[in-house]
Amino acid sequence: MSNTDIDFSIITVSYNSEKTIARTIKSVLSQSYENYEYIIIDGASTDNTTSIIEKYKDRFKGKLKYISEPDKGIYDAMNKGIALANGKVIALLNSDDYYFENTLFTIHEAYNSSNKKSVISAELIFKSDAGEQLLKTSEKRFKKVMKQYKNGVRHPATFVPKLIYDKVGFFNLAYKIASDAELIFRIYTAGYDFIFVNKPLVVMCDGGISNSKGIFKQLILENHYLLKAYCPSFVLRLYFMILTILRLAIKEISGGLTSIFRKIDNR
Repeated sequence: MSNTDIDFSIITVSYNSEKTIARTIKSVLSQSYENYEYIIIDGASTDNTTSIIEKYKDRFKGKLKYISEPDKGIYDAMNKGIALANGKVIALLNSDDYYFENTLFTIHEAYNSSNKKSVISAELIFKSDAGEQLLKTSEKRFKKVMKQYKNGVRHPATFVPKLIYDKVGFFNLAYKIASDAELIFRIYTAGYDFIFVNKPLVVMCDGGISNSKGIFKQLILENHYLLKAYCPSFVLRLYFMILTILRLAIKEISGGLTSIFRKIDNR
């Protein structure tokens, strides 16, 4: 199969992920739809992550490639993976998340029914010590949340055609936590369509950088960047900035800061 015939490029970014990456890799191996390549970008892990990757490499029959080297953070690593990708659609699967068996099949059907240049976003299961919760998606929710200058998609369950990255660019490294949100706004304002699959296709496990405590100042700063770039009204920027500060302050005080970009909100 030539590079131009690959439908999906699945990219996993890892760093010291020995406790979870085997489950992630096995979820890729279990896919009922098999026209994909798998790219793992490891940030020079010091644990057994690369040994685990090597253990499964032969089972992919040439479809898995990985590199292990220092990077400038998660979004830099994702950009490396996108640059290496040959698939028509890019899938970003974190090293502690995992797919259901028919995830790629479902997205392939949606992609073939589309104009081939639309973002496809599905629902996901958010898994934490408190239990599991279905994070829903819909066009109505997307438009509502985007009007509030927050990320309107469930990013781990969002699949972006490579041609969109080629047109609008990769992740902006000026953002350390919310580059996924900035990219979605960039794609949206460029006029690309979004398609929604109303079923969970990914299990997202708590532990991402934007789900960590102690990041209050960075989130405020990046929200300021986002509003300045995409909200034309000074009055609205001030309004949403105050709301963000209040919301994050309450969560910080309560000891349960969760990313505003991955907020559990099904309304």
